[in-house]
Amino acid sequence: MRYNAVYLLKRIGFALITFYVAVTLNFLLPRLIGGDPADTLASEKALGSQEVAKALREQFGLNDPSLFHQYVRYLKELLQGNLGVSYVNYPAPVVDVMLKALPWTIGTVLTATLLSYLVGWLIGIRGAWKAGTIFDNVSLFGSFFLNAVPYFWIAILFVMIFAFHLDWFPLGQAFDPTYDSLDTGGKLLSILHHAFLPVFTLIIASLAGHILVLRNNLMRVLSEDYMLLAKAKGISERRRKYMYGARNALLPSFTGLMMSLGHVIGGAITTEIVFSYPGVGLVTFNAILNHDYPLIQGAFLCIAVSVIIFNLIADLVYPLIDPRVALS
Repeated sequence: MRYNAVYLLKRIGFALITFYVAVTLNFLLPRLIGGDPADTLASEKALGSQEVAKALREQFGLNDPSLFHQYVRYLKELLQGNLGVSYVNYPAPVVDVMLKALPWTIGTVLTATLLSYLVGWLIGIRGAWKAGTIFDNVSLFGSFFLNAVPYFWIAILFVMIFAFHLDWFPLGQAFDPTYDSLDTGGKLLSILHHAFLPVFTLIIASLAGHILVLRNNLMRVLSEDYMLLAKAKGISERRRKYMYGARNALLPSFTGLMMSLGHVIGGAITTEIVFSYPGVGLVTFNAILNHDYPLIQGAFLCIAVSVIIFNLIADLVYPLIDPRVALS
């Protein structure tokens, strides 16, 4: 299928406008929190004098009372790829702090997202195909129950049971204190051991929605005339189930998958806080508590960019997998 040039320009233009709005909100929102990060940093470093706070305020560019001039300066530095210096991790640049946290978040949330969609789709397909059976009823009951439970409560419950009482998994961090002295296999096992509970929690928390969406989509598809015709023509059950039914039922879920991938970076803030897992979520939480404007801006910029990019990819790819979408 060939793309219409106007369609492409509209999609890309909309993405650019969304990015500009996100950048502007990214600048304004941290400053609406209130407080003075220079005073906070000076008091935390036991340097709580007005002279030190004034020097820090000047270095951070907060001495200019005009919000507009701060905004223009922020845009200029952003165009140069400079996200500033983290107040809390001073003098570490925001880019270095984010690059240190990003691999942990991407590894856990991306794994959990893909596995939850895969398992949810398989359960949803089987439930819709065997509607009314014990399997379908149990999966529906479990899905409705999990859908009503806040996922941070699930995380706290898992921490209490598996980490605190049973001591099967660690209570925090991304690897053991002896990580540097371990061989390659030991390092991998240490990372997997620490990541298991956060990943498992995210899978359980998001599984119910995927099951219900795909089951409902497939139930609708099964009532279509072409499914009845395929059965009348003697096409095998496996082919009708996956090539005709699941393939068309998955199309609406594709957009949901791409949006979930876009939220990979910011999708585990609460889970990382509960598990003290050193990803973007925990970094963002600490930055908000300490009024670390550059780090807050850097974290939310990463989240906004990932969401915009994956939504744009979904807009461009969807017409290729579903010819019914008109590009005019």
